[in-house]
Amino acid sequence: MPAAGGTARAYVYPRLDSAVWAAAGAPPVARVLGFDPDDGAAALLDDKGQPRRLDLRASEVRFASKARLSAVTSINGSDIYGVTEKGAVARMTPSGDWSFEPPSPARWVFPQPNGSVVIAGDQGSHTHLWLIRPTDEEIIESATLPLVSRAARTQVGDRIYFAVDTGLIGVKTRDLSPVRSIRFREPIQAVVPTPSGDRLYVALKGVNGLSVVDRYTESVTEKVDLPSAASDLRMDPLGQNILVRPAGGGDSAWVVAVGTDRVKGVIRGEWRNDLPAFAPGGHIAATRGGDVALVDAQTLAVTQTIAGGAKDYWYFFVWNGFRPRSAGLDRPVTFESAASAPPADSTAVPQPARDSTPSPPLRDATPTMVEPPAAVAPRPARYIVSFAAVLNEQKANEIAAGITVTGVKPRVAAVPSGTTTIYRVVLGPYVTRDEAERMGRESRRQYWVYEESK
Repeated sequence: MPAAGGTARAYVYPRLDSAVWAAAGAPPVARVLGFDPDDGAAALLDDKGQPRRLDLRASEVRFASKARLSAVTSINGSDIYGVTEKGAVARMTPSGDWSFEPPSPARWVFPQPNGSVVIAGDQGSHTHLWLIRPTDEEIIESATLPLVSRAARTQVGDRIYFAVDTGLIGVKTRDLSPVRSIRFREPIQAVVPTPSGDRLYVALKGVNGLSVVDRYTESVTEKVDLPSAASDLRMDPLGQNILVRPAGGGDSAWVVAVGTDRVKGVIRGEWRNDLPAFAPGGHIAATRGGDVALVDAQTLAVTQTIAGGAKDYWYFFVWNGFRPRSAGLDRPVTFESAASAPPADSTAVPQPARDSTPSPPLRDATPTMVEPPAAVAPRPARYIVSFAAVLNEQKANEIAAGITVTGVKPRVAAVPSGTTTIYRVVLGPYVTRDEAERMGRESRRQYWVYEESK
């Protein structure tokens, strides 16, 4: 999407030389909130902070709300949450809107995969939390914390952590019960979790390194040495690398390998809301002046350059809506004469040689439809529920052992990714996405659903 607004375009990665879709009227983009693969729509904030939807099916951009909202967020690209000027929580969905007024003005909203919502609001010297399940307005659980700073807040699996001065305090999203707080010597600058939620990487003000927090021991277990202090962090969706922004700014970022907790190198590029970003295929997209370069995440070598790409706002998503129609669906039906087919109970016997003169057509023969040779039907899409993706098999087994959904325990699947093996904790496959989503919700844990590779 052009950063200044204009015509949005979609490309089938990595073929970035020709667009497969375009729609005029995209606004200047401040931030993309998420993508809804079911409706084929991206939720985003424009430069005025108003939520909109970019619909790939209808090729249009429309407002989700024209109200002035803060703390706008979405967990699935479909349900958009925000806080109104009066402190109420507003939810915008394609089918309708809903609002809720907490006991005191809301500050943040944390939608959960199971449909519940955690709301945070300040009152005096404390931050209050409320757990509700829209569209029911009954408060299921509540909790009170010390006043939370604006420095960092993040969700890690089934927990939400807040920065309070020089410490992290957290609650379980299921019932808002507290977890052990983690203390540091310096104020927290940024926090980012691994996709599985088993570790937190914490940047501290003025400290030349990152602290690695293990959520199971609830303590700092590792350190990552950096050339200088960090100001911002971005995690690879596969949990293999972290992008670290130096506190002094500049047009570069460090790449930290999660497997070794070491800096593997530096990439050049302006730090923006969209870039640098982790792209599919083990690449990092970063600006190069007015262009965008795709950098190999392992070697940090540039593999492709998109001329003029820096003028656009970039967002990578997975969707099969551009998948071409199966050729087998367009196979024509053929016909042949009934007289040419042998009786069903006949026995094949040698036939005398015929001359090359063609026989005249049988005028009174009734055409019989004959099916074409059976084609291998494409396997219907099946869906997997994933709870974690970690680099340690033992850790994956421990996570799997702690999950039971309707009497079923997930399995651990080893998935090669380049030179690394990722261990996924998964359930399924299921024949429909709705069934997979239901199993994920019933687990009461952080999860995501993806289509099984064919």
